[in-house]
Amino acid sequence: MDILDQSADGTRNKIYNPKTNRMIVINGSAYRKLIHDRYMHWKEERLLIPPLHEMPILKRYLSFISYRIWNIVSERSLLAVVNEKISLLEILLQANWHNLTLRRLLKLCWRHEETKAWRNNVLMKFLHHPNLAPSKHRPGALYDAFSNTNALEPEHILALGKVLY
Repeated sequence: MDILDQSADGTRNKIYNPKTNRMIVINGSAYRKLIHDRYMHWKEERLLIPPLHEMPILKRYLSFISYRIWNIVSERSLLAVVNEKISLLEILLQANWHNLTLRRLLKLCWRHEETKAWRNNVLMKFLHHPNLAPSKHRPGALYDAFSNTNALEPEHILALGKVLY
């Protein structure tokens, strides 16, 4: 039985509480308190995600559900959006999740159109950022050079993304 997916009787009315390591009833008092405390219930994936400012709980929870993260990325995308608010990648970046694992996850969906758009956006933000840009004179030419040659691998784009998030 997957403790993140269902309760012992097979109903889908409980969810794992990462704060207490227990199952709680969806819409029960503990659940409502967690939602009030800015936990996110990602209904499509049946996950209760701690707020970004609760770093120890968030990092421990992400390690606990790492197999689910791999499944989400392989089935959907690393850029899957949680409750129309924040992408899974942004959560992992802000939690300062394992660099090697993030690079592997990014490689898994590197050729997806959604990922290509994201990495182009990261490159544009970097090249046009007033404090970070390597050249104030021709960022468009640098963008063309980087994007046309595919010179930047996942680890490079990830490092740029970390600087910008």
